Amino acid sequence: MAALTVAVTSDKTARVSGSGNEDIELSAADEKALFRAIEDFAKTEATETGESVEVSVSGFGATKQLTVTPDGYVAVAGPPTGPIAPVAVPAPARPVQEPVSVRAAEFAPPSAPLRIQAQERQSVLVAPVTVPGAEEPARMGIRGRLNAVLNLRLAPKPESAEVRQRAAAAKIAGHIPGFSIVTVANPKGGVGKTPLSIALNETIAKHRGAGSSVCVDFAEVGGTLPGRVSIPPREGQDVDALVAADAAAQGNLSPVALSRHLARQPGGDDIVAGSSGAGGVGFSYHDAEAIGRIMSAHREILIADTPGNATLSGGWQWATANAHALIVPVPMRHDTAEPGHKMLTDLAATYGPEILARTIVVITDGPGDDPKVETSAVDAFDKLHVHKVARMPYEPKFASGGRIAGSQLLPATTTALSVLAAMVVDLIAQPTH
Repeated sequence: MAALTVAVTSDKTARVSGSGNEDIELSAADEKALFRAIEDFAKTEATETGESVEVSVSGFGATKQLTVTPDGYVAVAGPPTGPIAPVAVPAPARPVQEPVSVRAAEFAPPSAPLRIQAQERQSVLVAPVTVPGAEEPARMGIRGRLNAVLNLRLAPKPESAEVRQRAAAAKIAGHIPGFSIVTVANPKGGVGKTPLSIALNETIAKHRGAGSSVCVDFAEVGGTLPGRVSIPPREGQDVDALVAADAAAQGNLSPVALSRHLARQPGGDDIVAGSSGAGGVGFSYHDAEAIGRIMSAHREILIADTPGNATLSGGWQWATANAHALIVPVPMRHDTAEPGHKMLTDLAATYGPEILARTIVVITDGPGDDPKVETSAVDAFDKLHVHKVARMPYEPKFASGGRIAGSQLLPATTTALSVLAAMVVDLIAQPTH
């Protein structure tokens, strides 16, 4: 049986201990409403836990014992039958120092490596906890329900998912200096590049507004992107048709004409399918450059979903050479960590170590993964001096091979995606050095 201790501190306020890791303050208009608030809080706790709750209410020199059952029945009781749960004091959050970031040069071909000033990087395996607007009342979890039912103004817990989402949302919606390219790459196939590209695209559009972000399949011949999005692209909504339409418009494609070649998703994000490879011609460096030019006139962010085993293709080379942010998904397996590490080593050798300053490595969970790989993988990427190393929890929708809708993802995944999108926007928002 759960137990709560309530200390009435005035005729309008009370402090509740024994629920979660910290005390909760209740307030009401008068003494009668305060005791109703205490009873309602206990009823909610009993409903949430599925067991009766013993409540000890003390104040004004008297103590009252109540028992509240999961069905909402309240009865006067004797002394509590078990010890009151101790209140754990959370350790103070360790401050996270934000690194100085850089922005890549626009559309530099592989023959002209990007040369920008190197920066100090940071390895992070946790979400940020400093939140603008954290003092706003909670809208999620038990605190959000109490605020709604009892008209309270309980703030969310500092380490809660709601706090992290608020911090991330503020960054995602912030200013960026024009058009940016976010490339998701790992030469190993099956590491989750396409699901991550789709989900990141939707997350950015959710906070920056419909039509702000577009995800394009950069496979030499069409990849899996159309089969994973909520609304699959129709005929003509692919890179071949888009490049042809732009050429017919002499490089001056109108927004209306562009929209015909985009598959708008429920979250306001857009999708463009890959090349069909008709006539034996696939997606080339020139085509990728054309896509970048088209989107730079109509969108804020282009997310390039690159294929595996295609590092020599023109589209892959353009996307990695011109990435303002390079996202490298790495499941906890040696066969995926090593190719990702080698890819970054090769890119740094080709374009200079500055490309690592724009790289975010995302360690992901999945079936068959070996947690012991994580430590060695993080150490290896850290020694490369990548911008950040982040963490993505296991998401069944990603692993299923089916279509991905943001509304169907686990709450932990939604929070992690918001944090990742905030990292990306924070990175590309920095001025060029």
